[in-house]
Amino acid sequence: MRLAKTTVAYFLAQVGKSLAGFVATLYIARVLGPTPLGQYAVVLALSFWLALPAGAISSAIKKRVSEGTDQAEYLWTGVAMSVTIAVLFAVVIVAFRPYVNDYIGTDVTLLLGVLIVSKSLFQTTSTGLHGLKMVAKGGYSQFIERLLRTGLQIFLIWLSFEVFGLVLGHILSLAAATVVAVLWSTVGVSLPSVDHAKDLYSYAKYAWLSSLKGRAFSWIDTIVLALFVSSSLIGIYEVAWSLASMFALVSISIHQTLFPEFSDLETDGNFDQIHHYLNEGLVFIGVFAIPGLFGGTVIGSRVLEIYGSEFSKGSLVLVVLIAARLLAAYEQQFLSVINAIDRPDVAFRINGLFVVANVSLNLGLVYLYSWIGAAVATLISVVITTVAGYIALTKLIGRPDVPYPEIAQEIIAALVMVGAVILIEPTAPESVAGTVALVLLGAGVYGTILVAISFRIRQKTRSVVVSLV
Repeated sequence: MRLAKTTVAYFLAQVGKSLAGFVATLYIARVLGPTPLGQYAVVLALSFWLALPAGAISSAIKKRVSEGTDQAEYLWTGVAMSVTIAVLFAVVIVAFRPYVNDYIGTDVTLLLGVLIVSKSLFQTTSTGLHGLKMVAKGGYSQFIERLLRTGLQIFLIWLSFEVFGLVLGHILSLAAATVVAVLWSTVGVSLPSVDHAKDLYSYAKYAWLSSLKGRAFSWIDTIVLALFVSSSLIGIYEVAWSLASMFALVSISIHQTLFPEFSDLETDGNFDQIHHYLNEGLVFIGVFAIPGLFGGTVIGSRVLEIYGSEFSKGSLVLVVLIAARLLAAYEQQFLSVINAIDRPDVAFRINGLFVVANVSLNLGLVYLYSWIGAAVATLISVVITTVAGYIALTKLIGRPDVPYPEIAQEIIAALVMVGAVILIEPTAPESVAGTVALVLLGAGVYGTILVAISFRIRQKTRSVVVSLV
């Protein structure tokens, strides 16, 4: 029950974070339009890619800190390693300022350099909370960062800043959230050590590809799209991606909560309990994403029109991206177990497969089919690595017990939801309020049917509600 409560707390933090992001994206899209939004998306894509070492080191921090020994030493050694590399990358970026500005479409390269350092610092400190099994507080720190970012960006846009204001607001929010994460940490401050750096490197040398894979999944399409399509289409694509990502909130919460538990169980050799937790996680991964996929096929264009009429052309992209996020949720859970049982070498090969497939497919399909090709490339890449992750995990700890009955029940509930939405949609007003009402109706029907037909989900929902009350 402790894990369920932690998952719910982290999930609520992620919901708050996503709502803040939704408000920011909606405001930016309506006030500035898709072109500045697309330019800002390219800045974010570059910052995520150039913060790659921070992602690898963060994975190593989470693993080593979760093992329970020398926690402060591992945390602060990792922070020092991450920030040092980020500063070097920032210097290189600034040195190539004219070329970077041409690629982005506006002059924000100096701020991009600061953003890379800020992002690396926040990522490593907030990940330390996860390693300390303070997953909920790690989620709260992310929510605080997103809430501050939304407020600052809206304020700076109101002051007539555009992309410059968006990036500056992001930097300031990261700085403030980093302070919060450090204050919440329970291990104190420690000087970096060479021995701990070597130990972190021994894990990070495999984990960097996992970090690279995460960035490829989220941002390689944006990087490639910037070579072939307009900033306006990139802006629409990023709105579709942000909506698709909202349906992965449950899976992200489960993944973040269970990783330190898997890691701890692995040190005791308790693989039966690992199988149990994995099965529990797989039950609830599709709770949001499955109805999101079905709902997106019916009213995806209406939902996108909330951002502006020109955004509705991304409806097909939205559906493909939701499908990719759904499959990626299952794949992420398989790889989480593989990493937690201290086999980053296996995850390394699977993530390498994804990166190669994703980069090559994006380059080929975007060239041939524009932005639709980017979404399809992401989906195909995820299919390949989901299968590979399942096979690898089976070889390591035995065949995962996939909860097919519960997944089938989620699909049945989603189909009933779609039927209800199709019946009501013609009478719903063509307005934001009408679209929101349709979404709420669909969610209500889906939740009611799912709880009614699934004993396991009904039982778990009841126990979690009772424990929270």
